[in-house]
Amino acid sequence: MSINTEIEAVDDIFQEGKVVDGFVLGKEVHRGGMATLFTATKEGIDVPILLKIPRVGRDQPVESLIGFETELTILRSLKSPHVPKFLGAGNMATRPYIAMERIEGRPLEDYIKEGKVFTVDEVVKIGADLAQAVQSLHSQDAIHLDIKPENILIDNKDKLTIIDFGLSHHARYPDLLAEEMRKGVGSAPYISPEQVAGIRSDARSDIYSIGVIMYELLTGELPFGNPQSLSGLRRRMWAKPFPPRAIRREIPRWLQEVVLRCLEPRAADRYQSAARLRQVLRDPEGVTLTERADRVEPLSFWQNLKGMFKAAGYEPSPSPRPSMGNYDAPLMIAAIDTRQSDEDLRERMQLTAKNLLLAYPESRLVCLSTISSTPTFEGNQENETASGIVRGHLVQLMEWAKPLKLPPERISYHVLEAMDPASRIVEFAKDNDASLILIGASHKSPNLVTPWRTSMTKIVEEAPCSVHIVRT
Repeated sequence: MSINTEIEAVDDIFQEGKVVDGFVLGKEVHRGGMATLFTATKEGIDVPILLKIPRVGRDQPVESLIGFETELTILRSLKSPHVPKFLGAGNMATRPYIAMERIEGRPLEDYIKEGKVFTVDEVVKIGADLAQAVQSLHSQDAIHLDIKPENILIDNKDKLTIIDFGLSHHARYPDLLAEEMRKGVGSAPYISPEQVAGIRSDARSDIYSIGVIMYELLTGELPFGNPQSLSGLRRRMWAKPFPPRAIRREIPRWLQEVVLRCLEPRAADRYQSAARLRQVLRDPEGVTLTERADRVEPLSFWQNLKGMFKAAGYEPSPSPRPSMGNYDAPLMIAAIDTRQSDEDLRERMQLTAKNLLLAYPESRLVCLSTISSTPTFEGNQENETASGIVRGHLVQLMEWAKPLKLPPERISYHVLEAMDPASRIVEFAKDNDASLILIGASHKSPNLVTPWRTSMTKIVEEAPCSVHIVRT
């Protein structure tokens, strides 16, 4: 297979007035660091439409493409009145866009910036509505992981909608961000302690973020500020926030109990589900009060010191699955070498994949390719940029998978950068609980790890699952 695939520049495709897959592009309404948003219309769709296009091309980070892939996979799978409706998507490699319902509400962040003073009742309602929205995600095995005022829209009827799933995790889909998130990437004021530790599979992280938001709405302050360093982020692994009632005396004891419980460093000490959090916010009489409710002074020096020592051995709490969904749908990885052409091997791998997918009708397939790196100095042509090179390999993966005729919810395509392809494939399989790796043994030019050991050998020895080798 040739890797010199011509890729049209995204900015040339998506412009006001152009038609893409039947969507007529309107005005550009937002241009952020990761994506551009356009209004759009399409015959047969009677709701307002928003097209989201990733920022790709020269000097754009490949991470924006990864976040876009994540959002596409998860948004497509969700059914919730608290999430924009998914209306379609373009080819990830050639015409990347997500079409979704355009929500008319304003971000909660706008009200905060305007200096709005929220009443206690307003905070309780927002907290309960947010818990309900989050529970609708958790019940579908999705965890948002970036709950913050900027991603919460409220319309003129007070209906709440959660947006932006670029950092999210889904128990039944590959986690492309597992590697990045080991560094604790997220929105600093709202990120949970376990996210700081690199854990992305705990639904109680969203409950922590709800606690931060309620604290902010009640007091006008953030419980742990806006730290810009890892040491600042790690403080929430042991620290207790300044008691809300010490800032605003009218806050009832039961509400301080709820907020501070959401902000417990250990996830096991928080509410264990968003449904339970909503229940206590709607029924204050059912809240069990502890010492949290009566705090009106910050912790003493010795209490803080004790917390710091305790955090030195911080271990994330065991995290249950967000829902009690089906565990029996295996994830299979097809590792395709898009750097070289071997038609016979490619066809044999297609036949093997087809037979495996028939044997497991609930299975999902990840088509995976690894490349050594993207260029530090990019050319002016789209296929000479980092994102253009990645999209070129995506095109090849999609061509390989086309004969399998799988619906979108059963297949995804990912290009990973790795100097050691075998280790990266094994790592990806571990991160995503893969059941099988399908790999081809080419007679042309095996990729040597050492003079006596091929990548295939390393994958067989180190993979956490079965490995099926296809030979020519």
